[in-house]
Amino acid sequence: MFIGLLPRGWDGLLEVQLMTNGGTRLIRTLQAIQFKIVARFKELQKNLPVKLFSILVGFYCATAFATVIGQTGDWDVLSAGFTVAVVEGIGAHMYKVSLPLVDNIRDFIIIFNYWKAGLSLGLFLDSFKY
Repeated sequence: MFIGLLPRGWDGLLEVQLMTNGGTRLIRTLQAIQFKIVARFKELQKNLPVKLFSILVGFYCATAFATVIGQTGDWDVLSAGFTVAVVEGIGAHMYKVSLPLVDNIRDFIIIFNYWKAGLSLGLFLDSFKY
């Protein structure tokens, strides 16, 4: 019933308990939604310090990148192209159909995705400086 939205490694015991729990369909649906929310929070808490550190490092890299490139105006186009290529490359690996090679380094790609989010946020906020 809800197998497609459950986290990896889930054995189906809770779904069996929800189906045989009795009660109304509304109660079973609310319990299933509650389980999905709890599972999502547990998945987000996994490696939380590393994720926050990656966002902060990305933000710092964006600030350093904008400052250094701002000193020399002749590299603006080249650096913008390089930044777009890095961000798009990470996004392509993050959302690509799973391949055996990509599955081995999946956690590494996820950490780089958080770094990319910090970089994008930093560049966005740096654009408002005057």
